[in-house]
Amino acid sequence: MPGDATFVDELRALIDAERAFGRHPLWLRIAEGRLSRAALRPFAVQFFLQVREFPRAVSALHAVCPDAGERIELAESLYEEETGRISGCDVSHPELFLRFGAAVGVPREAMVDGVPLPATAALIDWFERSTKVHSFIEGAAATNLAAEGQVPGAFGPFARALERHYGCTREDVAFWDIHEQADREHSAIGDHIVVRLATTPELRTKVREAVACSLAHWWRFFDGIAGAVGAG
Repeated sequence: MPGDATFVDELRALIDAERAFGRHPLWLRIAEGRLSRAALRPFAVQFFLQVREFPRAVSALHAVCPDAGERIELAESLYEEETGRISGCDVSHPELFLRFGAAVGVPREAMVDGVPLPATAALIDWFERSTKVHSFIEGAAATNLAAEGQVPGAFGPFARALERHYGCTREDVAFWDIHEQADREHSAIGDHIVVRLATTPELRTKVREAVACSLAHWWRFFDGIAGAVGAG
């Protein structure tokens, strides 16, 4: 279908728009060291709750993926999410995030038993709906592109800010660094399966809508945390 380059550029612009989570005021306050350490703890709990559920979205995508090659990539991504054995950290990504929580003063039990804020619960619900109720192309757009697509260029600098402003070590922020590297590959838009499958105007509309919905859920997720910690 003609106009592939234009569609790719459009998706890149949409994902990198002002509502990308790396531009959220709460994210920027943490990156600049302007959020108190006490307020960083509720952030860690809420972020962990969605991190814990994300592998299930990857699993759901794998189950309905129509492309054999992409299924292999999704299987590798799921294996890494659940074991960390491809990156070499050798623990699941949720477990890796628990280490970050401990570093900023949140006990394991408080993370695992944390209660999601309404916007956190809505984001987790969107993970499930986009990958189980919607079509594969919409689910992949919502998660691979609109979630993982926001990570490159955001998580690495965020990790350095956590070291600089909150006394974290390189081991404490390993979750952020591993995703900075891995998601750069998972979310590459130009040759992504979403772009290859979006061969009609109708499918491209669905992709745009799924990406936009995902970006909105992420923004509200951070809004919810900011409101809870008085940083709204």
